[in-house]
Parts: sequence; C-alpha cells; structure tokens
Amino acid sequence: MNNPIRYRQRGGVAARWLFQLAVFAVFVGFLYWDYQRRNSENEQLASESVDQTSEETASVNESTFPEESEQEIVDASADTDGALTDEKGEVFSYLDVGDLLPESGPGFIDQTVYRPEIAFPTEASVYLNSQVYRYGGYYGSVNGMEGGQCEPDNYSYPWQDTFCEKRSRDQELCPGGGHEGLDIRPASCVKNEHWAVATEDARVVDVRRHWVTLQSADGTLYNYLHLNMAALEVVEGDLISKGDRIGLISNDFYKSDGTSVATTIHLHFEMYENYVADEESDPLFTKVNPYMTLVSAYDRKLRAEN
Repeated sequence: MNNPIRYRQRGGVAARWLFQLAVFAVFVGFLYWDYQRRNSENEQLASESVDQTSEETASVNESTFPEESEQEIVDASADTDGALTDEKGEVFSYLDVGDLLPESGPGFIDQTVYRPEIAFPTEASVYLNSQVYRYGGYYGSVNGMEGGQCEPDNYSYPWQDTFCEKRSRDQELCPGGGHEGLDIRPASCVKNEHWAVATEDARVVDVRRHWVTLQSADGTLYNYLHLNMAALEVVEGDLISKGDRIGLISNDFYKSDGTSVATTIHLHFEMYENYVADEESDPLFTKVNPYMTLVSAYDRKLRAEN
C-alpha cells in the first residue's frame, strides 16, 4: 500500500513549482512591459531632441550668417542689359567698402570717388583682396585659408577692400595702425608679366627701393609698390600720360638697408588726397581709401570708357 504522506509531499513540490513559474512569468511580463515603456519614452525624447536641435541649428544659422543686405556682393552690371565682364569673360562684382575679412581689421568706410576720370592702374583684369589674410598670406590660417598664393580662390571675384587691415604701421585714418592702400593681384599668379599704368597725366616724383610715386598737376599722389624695379619704363622726373606703362607687377620689397623681404605677387596702390571727416573739420592731406575710386575706374575700364 502506498504511503499517503509521500503523495502529499509530491503534491506540495508540484504546487511550489507552479507558484514559482507563475511568479517568474509575472516578472518576465513586468520586465517586457517596462522595456516597452522605456523604449517608447526614449523614442519620444529622441524626437524632441531632433526638433530642438533643428530649432537651435536654425537659430545659429540665422545669427551666424548676416542678412544679404549686411554683406552684399554688388554686381557692377546690375543696371545694364548684360553682365559686365572682363577680358576672360568673368563677371565683375565687389563687396562693400569697409567689408574686410573676419579678424583682419576694422576697415574704413569711405564712399568717396576721389578721381572720377582716372584710368585704372593696370592694363589687364585684376582681383582686389588680402595678401596677408588669404591663401599664401602670413595670417591665412585665421580664416582657414591655408595654401599658396596661387590658389584659384585668390584669382576670382568679388573684390574685397583691404584698407585699414591690421598692420604695425601708423596711419591717420586707421587708429592703432593699418594697411595704407589696396592690394591688387594681377590677372594671373605670374610676376613680371602684367603692366601697371599711369592713372592720369602726371610727373614721376620719386623712384626708390620698391615703389614709384606719381603726382598729378593738382597735387594728388599715387604710390605704386612691388613693381619689378630693375625693368621700369620710367625714371624720376619723367612727365607721363594717362595709360602709359610704368612697370611690371612683381614682388619686389626691400627694407631701408636693402634687405629683401618676402611678399606675394601684387601691386600695392595708394592715393594721397584731401580727406574731410565732416563739415567742422579741416582737410587732412593723407592716404585715403581708394576702393570706390578703383571700383569706378574698373567699371569704366570694362565698358571701354577710359
């Protein structure tokens, strides 16, 4: 005869196993439910994060990039039927006066066209931009422009002002020192090939080291720097006419002791004029910003008007 106590023991073990299995099932169910809940919350948070990131990006974009009117590229052909192009077929455009590269200096806004009838000081097309804060310049890395001076971006429009770029030299219109003229790259990155010419009838009043100075009949001074000084077309004292060749654009640059200084291939151009700050100020004969004067002259050059 079977022992009833053994049956009761076996029945108790089975019940405990069933109870434990039920508890385990409930626990697994809870874990699955909690996983689903967390996953749903994470998806919602991710969605909100993406939306917030998009809003922040839009906000950064709006604040980082100025309105078009704040950094306007002026197309010189805007008031003509067709594009105003140079001899290579490229459309001429320029940035506003005083709009320098970031971290390159304060600039100096002067809209004056000081000499509305001058010839442009080069024969071929040119590109006005920085020799120091662009490719090939000592501080090119400041704006991520690391490379040689012959980078194609240096030889393209739009023009950009460089008057009052940061320099160590004192300049009346650039507090704390600044670039005293405009830097003009020739049509290509080749020295001793492109001609600089006289802006108007003038006398050659100074030739030394790495510059030539012309003076008009009414006293305006023009400085041409970094020409090939060994192959000039003029000598001090010459009377020359508007458009006459002066010399070839090069990279000649010398200290007062005759030591050569490295620089890029370009023409540094300066103008001395009477600058009047306001109606109450006396005229100051100084190096003025010739940017708008050169824009006007280049416009007429491309239209074959001078």
